[in-house]
Amino acid sequence: MESNNSKLKNLKRYITEADVNISVKDKKVNLFNFQKFKYVLFGGANVLLNWVLFYLIFHYVTFKNNVVLFYGAITISPYIFALLLSFAITFFTGFLANFYLVFGKDEHAPKFGNRLLRYFATNMGSLTINYFLLKLFVDVFVWYPTPSQILCTCIITVYSYLAQRKFTFSKRF
Repeated sequence: MESNNSKLKNLKRYITEADVNISVKDKKVNLFNFQKFKYVLFGGANVLLNWVLFYLIFHYVTFKNNVVLFYGAITISPYIFALLLSFAITFFTGFLANFYLVFGKDEHAPKFGNRLLRYFATNMGSLTINYFLLKLFVDVFVWYPTPSQILCTCIITVYSYLAQRKFTFSKRF
């Protein structure tokens, strides 16, 4: 008779490995992967937090005015300041969700600090892409900053998922 602990482990293993596939000409096409579902769920929550923070910072911290730092040495546009500050907050919530809930801890995978450094590197790529897209949408296309940020996030999501899966939380590195 199996103990409750081993039943729970088997159920957990089954849930984490669950996929929904269809066959097309003898090739499996993955329609649903539990890890992708968790990435979308927790990543979506982090994205919503980012959008709310961006909106609040843009409207109620900067009051849509340029931000002057270091006694006038640096001036940052309000939407770029909102981008940087919201990124600084959601960087940590996103990493912790990915590390503990999405990709999981694995004894063979790199340790916390190594993954944090990789996460930082891939997120710098996301931030750079976001910065240039946001500048394009707001300064060149003259779109409003909040919807522009939402569009930027939608574009960057694919890059972010692949970078997190293949580099940051990969067990091979």
